Amino acid sequence: MKRFISTMVSVLMIAAVLTGCGGNSASQAGSSGTAAGSSASSAAPAITMRVAYMPNMSSAGAVITGIQMGYFKEQGINVETVKFSKGPDEFAAMSSGNIDVAQIGTGSHVLCAKGQAKIFAYDDSSINDEVMVNKEKGITKAADLKGKTIAATLGTSSEQILKLVLESAGMTEKDVKVVQMDASAAATAMISGKVDACATWSPSTITIQEKMGDKVMVLANNKTFADKTTSPSSFICTNDYYAKNQDNLVRFTRALLKAQDYRANHLKQVADWVADLIQQDKATIEKTTGDSEWSTAEQIYSEAKSGNMKKMYEVQQKNFISSGSLASPVDVDNYFSPDIIIKAYEANKK
Repeated sequence: MKRFISTMVSVLMIAAVLTGCGGNSASQAGSSGTAAGSSASSAAPAITMRVAYMPNMSSAGAVITGIQMGYFKEQGINVETVKFSKGPDEFAAMSSGNIDVAQIGTGSHVLCAKGQAKIFAYDDSSINDEVMVNKEKGITKAADLKGKTIAATLGTSSEQILKLVLESAGMTEKDVKVVQMDASAAATAMISGKVDACATWSPSTITIQEKMGDKVMVLANNKTFADKTTSPSSFICTNDYYAKNQDNLVRFTRALLKAQDYRANHLKQVADWVADLIQQDKATIEKTTGDSEWSTAEQIYSEAKSGNMKKMYEVQQKNFISSGSLASPVDVDNYFSPDIIIKAYEANKK
């Protein structure tokens, strides 16, 4: 059975227990390239969609695959990719009209719950966030973090893992010194010894491990708290864009589902495409292919259709509330709808 299905089983178990109780953007050249044998949809008018992503395999993999394989072009879509360092900045760009849709990690979903955007498509489930510590600073367990300086990108899934680590030792972020840094800066600060620990994700985690060797230790990652949290990545747009561009979103998601199918079976090739897009070493990005649970189109459709995907976002929201990121419960239907996924998948099957 595929890993996505096993993840969703865990999510449902969590839900049963709980019931009743990611700076300035940088433009990145992107075009909807053509795959051999692909053709643009004759019925659909050509459109351009500006898509935000972050420079890692999880965030950029599906979009670059859709571009390279010509799946967006089949739908009459020219994709312009725009690179960001964290999710909250993607929200700001969407609100100002500079981008149309964005791929976000777990931490930024709280802004959707606060009404700032609509989730229209699921991408993957991340397992690449880590809290890493420098053992030479006297840190070997969560309790040792008290009073230490920790680099983190606020509002991201990595910060969520950090909060859970601190909680496990009876602490909050008030008991440590959290310094806001993007992933690249956090890696540099960690390697140079300017911070005692960091909460970040790959490929930065890989760079830190390679440079620090035995001096670094991973205190926790997504799997550590698999019984308490979920880490989905999703595609989002503003509520206004969602209301006015249903056809565009269905077309985009039709291409996306094909790209997700291809990605699941060609991870090395997709990693190399991502490396080219973000101008990173290919060997480094290839090491990150195990950082997420890569679902197929059929799996995504099944979970959306059955209602299990909504339950996953409900569990995620409960964690936002318990961590203090969200003040009170919100109806998940307000910011997530499976309709686009269902329409896109069924249209692809006709």
